[in-house]
Amino acid sequence: MPSFDATAFFDIGIFQALGHLSFILLATSFLLRDILHLRLVAITAATSNAVFSYYGLDSPNLIVVFWQTVFVAINTVWCISLIRQRRGISFTDEERELYGTIFRAFSALEFMKLMRIARWEAAKDGEVLVNAGSELDSVMLIYNGEAEVRLSDGATRRLRDGAFIGEMSFIRGGAATATVQTVQPTRYVAWSKSDLRGVLDRNPAMRSTMQTVFSEDLTNKLLGGS
Repeated sequence: MPSFDATAFFDIGIFQALGHLSFILLATSFLLRDILHLRLVAITAATSNAVFSYYGLDSPNLIVVFWQTVFVAINTVWCISLIRQRRGISFTDEERELYGTIFRAFSALEFMKLMRIARWEAAKDGEVLVNAGSELDSVMLIYNGEAEVRLSDGATRRLRDGAFIGEMSFIRGGAATATVQTVQPTRYVAWSKSDLRGVLDRNPAMRSTMQTVFSEDLTNKLLGGS
């Protein structure tokens, strides 16, 4: 029985290396959330596979070469479109701070869609943002300031920068279960629940990411991080 020579597996030429690289890049593309990065990696993978299929085999596999070329063309058109869209994206210093912290899991384009439907609000010290038992029409995020949550059992907790207000009502529906009142001048971002739901319904990937953001916020609250 012939022995297995592991070194023979790595003794490959440049075109065989491109064949391996194409599948490594294809697998890598599945790990990327940013659609532009995903498509760029997919273009590189398809190009590598096309070169391997033409030069790296005993005879060129023209079917593979043809379809990989088609995939490259389709992804190239989409990349050009995405780059053009992103050229028009610009954030304020405040938005850039939010994007780099709370919303870091979103792509720049996705975050821009969120901010397009958001409004910036300012509340005075002692202003009630939410009344227990009332229907909420907005989801809020404290940008700078502090608020106190008063639960029905009399317990209280503080919400500070980066904490959401009304996210559970948005997820589960129904009225607010606690009263939220500012304890110092507070600046916050607010999204109409109907507008936010519309954006997330049109963009399923954003919905999944937003659920992750809400989960992180809930974890922080439970651990006393907000």
